[in-house]
Amino acid sequence: MARKVKNLKQRNQFVIVTNGKRSEKNYFNALRVKFRSIYDIDVKFENGDPLTVVKRAIREKKTSNQVWCIFDKDTFPDETIYKCMAIARNEDIDIAFSNAAFEVWLINHFDKLEAEKTPANLLDVLDSYIRDEGYAQGYSKNDCVLVEEVFLPRLETAKLNSEVSLQKRIVEYNRLKPNDTNYPLCEWNSCTTVHKLVEALKLQERE
Repeated sequence: MARKVKNLKQRNQFVIVTNGKRSEKNYFNALRVKFRSIYDIDVKFENGDPLTVVKRAIREKKTSNQVWCIFDKDTFPDETIYKCMAIARNEDIDIAFSNAAFEVWLINHFDKLEAEKTPANLLDVLDSYIRDEGYAQGYSKNDCVLVEEVFLPRLETAKLNSEVSLQKRIVEYNRLKPNDTNYPLCEWNSCTTVHKLVEALKLQERE
């Protein structure tokens, strides 16, 4: 009888699971190419709602050192989002979350976004920034060149803007509920935690 082989975790395997087939997947694949990391980064697409993404992440956790999910508020009910976050937390899986969409993170590469925006508004704002950069065609989720030439050179700005915006919300919330870390992210429009995922990747410029 053949011996069973255990699925041992790869020490430096860092898996990112996203339901964003274009924007999110293209962005983090470009990030993986431009920068080096102590981790072997693998970006995986999972078609479905946030719960489907979390379930895929749980499966990936069996053979990976770190696993993160990326998903947005979009039009999903608050209770669905919070349920997914709780399940992920119990499985030691982190989440890079944006409200209302991943474009919040992308806009933060140019300026700190704090005004409430719908997903359609976000696309319009981002398109305007891209055109101002000389790209007459505007923003396209499929355009990997935009990621490499426009977004990634502004990575540090995006991280700073995202953190400042998030901390502002946290300070305001903790004035009302001190020491409560169950932040109502679904109520915080134009908020993102994608920068925390970027920090966790421990990226360095390639020589």
